[in-house]
Amino acid sequence: MLRARVLTAAIAIPILIWLIFWASPVWYNAVVLFFTFVSLREMAAMQHVTFAGSTLLTAGGGMVIAVSMLLDPSGAAVSAGLVIALIMTLLGTLVTARDMEQSVIGAGQVLFAAVYGGLLLPHLIWLRALSGGAALVFFLFACVMASDAGGYFGGRAFGKTKLWPVVSPNKTVEGAVSSVFGAMLAGVLFNAVLVHRFGLLEVVLLTVVISVLAQTGDLAESMIKRAYHAKDSGWILPGHGGVLDRTDSMVLPIVFIYYYAG
Repeated sequence: MLRARVLTAAIAIPILIWLIFWASPVWYNAVVLFFTFVSLREMAAMQHVTFAGSTLLTAGGGMVIAVSMLLDPSGAAVSAGLVIALIMTLLGTLVTARDMEQSVIGAGQVLFAAVYGGLLLPHLIWLRALSGGAALVFFLFACVMASDAGGYFGGRAFGKTKLWPVVSPNKTVEGAVSSVFGAMLAGVLFNAVLVHRFGLLEVVLLTVVISVLAQTGDLAESMIKRAYHAKDSGWILPGHGGVLDRTDSMVLPIVFIYYYAG
């Protein structure tokens, strides 16, 4: 498993760096949107929804993306995307309703998946469009990856106290603390050599928040997978599972750093 992860990372990281710094907005945006739609399909597969529900979920998420992309991620745009997703979900629920209780529960699942999959990840597009945005995207990825690596290796080396065994039995308090230190080291380094945007105390506090949000997203996706009895969200990334498995720790920090830096 570790070998597959390392091999995937060795191939993906150079491509990622090219996309962040040198790819045209068309290519960069297309890649982000491709993985966004894959994440929507993975969520539908985990939920074991019908073809109609899967189509509705993907369409609802797509509408959230489209509205936000057209208007930009202002409060009005996000609200419009959420309202459209809600309307589509309600219409779909009315059309396909049989068991009223299960229909309402299913509508909530579809709406959550459409918003989770369709609204958070596209903030990568808006983050790169900011002044100095490419450096911020790289900074964010570096902090989150360092947080993940710190948690993995710190947990294996020092982990004894379970963090939240009901949700993720392998995660430990020691691993969580190691995650924070990993993010801090990466953040201080890349702020000094690349971003040149934050003061020392500011970047330390930022990376603490980024790591906490990254770990929260990771735990949330573990909860979602357990709820749907899924080991991985998909298979597209060897050694890493699906897109949701790889981006779970990214999506909340992406949104945070976009609104903080914007």
